Amino acid sequence: MKLEIGAGEKPHPDYDLHVDVLALPGIAVRCAVDALPFATGSLDALRANHVLEHQSYELVAQTLREWARVLRPGARVDIGVPDAKFVAAQWVRGEVDTAEANHWILGGHSERAAHRGTDGRGVPLWIWNAHHTLFDAESLRAAVEECFVVEELFTYDIRNLRCYARTP
Repeated sequence: MKLEIGAGEKPHPDYDLHVDVLALPGIAVRCAVDALPFATGSLDALRANHVLEHQSYELVAQTLREWARVLRPGARVDIGVPDAKFVAAQWVRGEVDTAEANHWILGGHSERAAHRGTDGRGVPLWIWNAHHTLFDAESLRAAVEECFVVEELFTYDIRNLRCYARTP
């Protein structure tokens, strides 16, 4: 069983099970990304594309430990995050305006339908799209290496980082 965390409105077809904090089409399980309702060592792979930056920097290590817990030994991990250092440098050089820098670094935007409106408690849905941790290549590698063996870390789509790793 291959798990995609934070699948959003477009669950990836290469994964069997899709979870998100929001109730969206195609989401089989609604849960927090740091408290997964799966047995230890029960999953074969995990994808979290543009998810980890939504956790508080104080919860990143705990979140990665939770992801490692549910994976079997040798399981593949695919993590994507924005490269905040790259975007900040673009902003400082005047290559992007403040609005675009805010979009990529801070998140919290509501142009997607899943982030419009409020939940049952009146909390705006865009809050789930806000970023609480900044990453650059070095900080992403350091965080992931606490729980996983990093196999490849690279830039994609200019301002994003992708980390392929596996459980030991």
